[in-house]
Amino acid sequence: MHFQRLLLNALIALLASSTAIAWATKAPTGDGLLVRAYEGSKFENMKELGFIQLELPTGVPETNAVGGMGKTQVLEGYVTKVDYNTSGQKRSTLEIARNYEQALVDAGFQLLFKCSGKAKTCGKLKFDPLFGEFPYSDEYYVIARTIDKATSEVLTIAIRVPESHHHHIFVVRGKAMDTGMAKVDAAAMSKGLAQTGHMALYGIQFDFGKSTLKTESAPVLAEVAALLKQAGQLKLHVVGHTDNVGAFDANMTLSRARATTVVEALVKQHGIAANRLMPHGASSIAPVATNRTDAGRAENRRVELVEM
Repeated sequence: MHFQRLLLNALIALLASSTAIAWATKAPTGDGLLVRAYEGSKFENMKELGFIQLELPTGVPETNAVGGMGKTQVLEGYVTKVDYNTSGQKRSTLEIARNYEQALVDAGFQLLFKCSGKAKTCGKLKFDPLFGEFPYSDEYYVIARTIDKATSEVLTIAIRVPESHHHHIFVVRGKAMDTGMAKVDAAAMSKGLAQTGHMALYGIQFDFGKSTLKTESAPVLAEVAALLKQAGQLKLHVVGHTDNVGAFDANMTLSRARATTVVEALVKQHGIAANRLMPHGASSIAPVATNRTDAGRAENRRVELVEM
C-alpha cells in the first residue's frame, strides 16, 4: 500500500512537470517588446516567424478592387507576432485599439491606416494563412510605421483587436537578408563599367529623407576616388535614385541633391577634378526591382556611376 502511494505521488509529480513543460511559453523578447501590452493583458504566445513576406491591410477598398477587398501591401522583413488575452477585462475592442493607437503616435510612429469591422471600413472578408481571417465583425485594426534610429531599418507595426478578449501585434522589421554580397571595390567598379557602362553602389548611405552622407559611406567613396585616379581619362555621371515612396518631384530634388553631395565629397575630400563628374537625379523612374516590397525599395535606393 505504501509503495503504491509512493508510485502514485511520483506519477502525479511527473505529469505535473510534463504539463508545465508542454505549456511553458517564453515571454516576449526583442521586437516582441516594441509595443507595451494593453494594461491587464495576459501574454499568450510569441512567434518569431523569421524573414518572410507578410501581406498587411493598408487602406480602404479601391473603386476597382476585385471583390471589394481593401488595399494591402506585401512587406518583406523579419516578422514577430505576439498574442495577448484580455478575458475578464470588460473592455471593448475600440478601447483597446485606441490605447494602442495613441501609444504608437506618442512613440513617433506614423499612422498608415485604421479601420473598423462595424463601420465596414476594412474591406470585404478575406483569409491569409499568416494574418488570419480579416476583418471580424467587431474588429478594430491599426497599422503604423517608423524608422529605427539605431539601425535605420523600417519598423511596421500592425495591431489586430478582432474580439474584446484577445488581440495580436505584428512587427515587421524591414532589413535586407544576408546575401553574402562582396564589397564593391575599384576593380569591381571598373569591370562593371566596362561591361555595362554603369555601376550601382549600395554602400553610399544617406540620412533618412536627406542628402547628408552617413559616415559608413566613406570606404565606398574612397574606392570611387581610387577608380578615377587609376583611370585618368574616365568621366562619370553620378546619378541618384529613390524608391517611389513620397511625391515624385520631391524625390527628384532629393535624388539630385544626393548625387551632388557625392560629387562634392569626391572633389573636396579626394581631389578629383570637378569637370570629370556630373550629378543627376532620377527620382523613381528607373527601378531595378519592384517598389511593392521593402526589399525591392531598398534595391531602388542607390547611387549609380554611368560612364560619359
